[in-house]
Amino acid sequence: MNWKTSLTACISCLVLLIPNNIFSCADVEDSFSSFVSFFNRSAAETPAYAPFYFADLQFLRDDEEHPSTTKAVVKEWCAFTGNQVSETDANAFVMKFDRRELTALYYHLEEGKPLVLPDSVKKNGMTRFFLEHKDLEALGYLMYAKQVEPYVTVEYNSWNATPRDSIKMNGLLKNGLQLYKAAKSPLFQLKYGYQVVRLAHYNHQYADAVRYYDELVSSNPTPGVLQFLSRGLKAGALYWLDRKPEAAYIFSQVFNETDIKKIANFNSFAWAMPDREQFRKTYLPLCKTDKEKANMLALYSLNTTEPDVAVLAEIHRLNPGMDVVPTLVVREINKIEMALLPEFGISRSAVGQKNFYGGAGAFSADETAMLTSFVKTLEAISGSGKYPENALYPIGAAYISCLLKDYTSANRLLAAAKKMKSSRVLEDQWMLTSLLVAINESPKLNAAAEQKILPALQWIQKKAAAEKTEEYNQQQYQWSNFYKNILVEVMSARYAAQGDINRMVLAYGAADRTSWTYPAAINYIRDSFTVKEAEGLYDFLTQKRFTSFESFLLHTGTVDRKGVADYVGTAYLRDYNYDKAIEWLGKEENKLIEKDPFKELLFDREERLPGDAVTTTKLDYAKKMKALLAKQNDPEALYQLGLGYYNITYYGYAWELTTYYRSGADGYCIPEKASTFEKDYYGCYKAKACFEKALAAASDAELKARCLFMMARCGQKELRKPQYADFNYNYDLYDKKVKEYYDVFKANVYFPKYKNEYSGTKFYRETLTRCSYLADFVAK
Repeated sequence: MNWKTSLTACISCLVLLIPNNIFSCADVEDSFSSFVSFFNRSAAETPAYAPFYFADLQFLRDDEEHPSTTKAVVKEWCAFTGNQVSETDANAFVMKFDRRELTALYYHLEEGKPLVLPDSVKKNGMTRFFLEHKDLEALGYLMYAKQVEPYVTVEYNSWNATPRDSIKMNGLLKNGLQLYKAAKSPLFQLKYGYQVVRLAHYNHQYADAVRYYDELVSSNPTPGVLQFLSRGLKAGALYWLDRKPEAAYIFSQVFNETDIKKIANFNSFAWAMPDREQFRKTYLPLCKTDKEKANMLALYSLNTTEPDVAVLAEIHRLNPGMDVVPTLVVREINKIEMALLPEFGISRSAVGQKNFYGGAGAFSADETAMLTSFVKTLEAISGSGKYPENALYPIGAAYISCLLKDYTSANRLLAAAKKMKSSRVLEDQWMLTSLLVAINESPKLNAAAEQKILPALQWIQKKAAAEKTEEYNQQQYQWSNFYKNILVEVMSARYAAQGDINRMVLAYGAADRTSWTYPAAINYIRDSFTVKEAEGLYDFLTQKRFTSFESFLLHTGTVDRKGVADYVGTAYLRDYNYDKAIEWLGKEENKLIEKDPFKELLFDREERLPGDAVTTTKLDYAKKMKALLAKQNDPEALYQLGLGYYNITYYGYAWELTTYYRSGADGYCIPEKASTFEKDYYGCYKAKACFEKALAAASDAELKARCLFMMARCGQKELRKPQYADFNYNYDLYDKKVKEYYDVFKANVYFPKYKNEYSGTKFYRETLTRCSYLADFVAK
């Protein structure tokens, strides 16, 4: 079954009244995940499995092994010395010193030759250990290992494979077999056996690598890092021998038995299991015990992105107490969130979309069964007493119960978790989950419900704010996202369903105070509120008394009286209703616009001209336009009025007066279902009519020339430019039509009259040098 159904979950509660684009361009603040989540990905608190916490944007959350193989090997050498040597000295001796330096020490101990070494080597704690204990077997092994190392080192970041000398590697392999036979203890037999398997593997002698492991390493009783590394090499050899199920089996067991090379074993298991359909038929039967089956199932689950709670239940049944289970539980919750909760950018106003408010929609029968089964599994895990941090499981079950709208069970489970000993991370998750339950179980978000949830909402807001001051870590911005999701996906959705658009947009405004880069709430108001709704919001914002909950949203949000009044005033500017525009723009302080909206330019320019010292405000613009409208018999005033109309179009110098954003890819094409303002904005009809009226009223030839030239500029905008989509993205046809369009575009219908009647004016001569289209027309 495909769980990627992109449903709106119960905590979204409704078919929203929110436009499709409100959050579609939001920055993805979590570089690993983009889905809506309310469950802490780190709630499992299993550091060894942190790279495998769920993500949808990256395969792993971390690609560095912890602990590193080097660190583990060095630690074993420290233990070999009885911990007489520090890890720093052991690392330098084992990993960094040159073989020649070890050789000098060896022959000094064996033959009494003078010891000639740099001070850094002489003073090393491990050098002193060998001088005291004279362990030539250990020193001889390190000398051999340093010979082998250049031929078996993998350079992951190299474009080309590491060059290997097959003949020298065979020589070292034979030498290793001799040293294995001469080794006096199982410890050094293991070490030489590992090096032999390693040389055979990297020399592409994969069958020999498998045989050497079976003969030299498999029965060695010595525990340690090299046991796991040797088994991994055998598994890799089996992979290259096309014995992938056997390879996957070994990788799964090693993955669960040690933290060494966990990421490498995880990736190798995935490569060894290309056909997931064959997993239960071919791979799983290789496991000999329930524990081994659980190990393989755990790695299988870590490699899936779709919910599969049945596998989690099976793992718990086969091997209760596995240390990977907490990680798998949280991953399963996050996978369910990604599959069943809406993603940013999805249309939430689409007719017929599932939702979970007022009985308008529900999970499918299969989804409900899956979620119900998950709750039972989590309760069974919790009741087993086999796992640390036991509070994780009832908290997770409470969250899933909330999705199912079973608030009685959710509260019961939260109460049970509250009695359990919890870490700080789980205490925080308990608070977040209880907040979700409190919001959703309230039939309506009224004053009483708001007062109840306010303390928890204030708490999560502080958690989100604190993240901005922390250094980068696995949880960066997670609480900011939780806070944003609570406000947007839950509370705004509930308010929209209740028809309370004022609170809805205030919740959006509070979400702006996360680390977003632009104010989404005011953009929503501008895009979606009618003038009447915005005026109602302004009245709400200007009331004298607010509840503590309203004060919280206002104090933490971006929606304010100034922005709302500006939008209302701007809306009236678009309607050319200057009396109402003046009324509303006069209510609050106006932003200064550093352009002259009545500037006469002979070419289209949107950026401010260097040296332009004229500034204006929307209020000043409205007042001047109203004054100009009163002079209908004055041709100069009509011309200025036309400039005022033209300069607020898409092509105009002061477009900011009536729009908040201008795309550089629009123009010369009026959108379908365009409003009256949009028709003027892209087609310049209002400006053209005004210039035409000024032309008819003017007697001065210079003014007439100016009017006609501006009419020509406006006329160009009425001609629709072909769009790529018009031709089903057929470029050749599109290119042909564009060329035809430019031919018509340059042959402006007003140019003949302009040339014939006004070529003697000063203004005409100036435009001839500034307008390339006019110059081309005259030259032709």
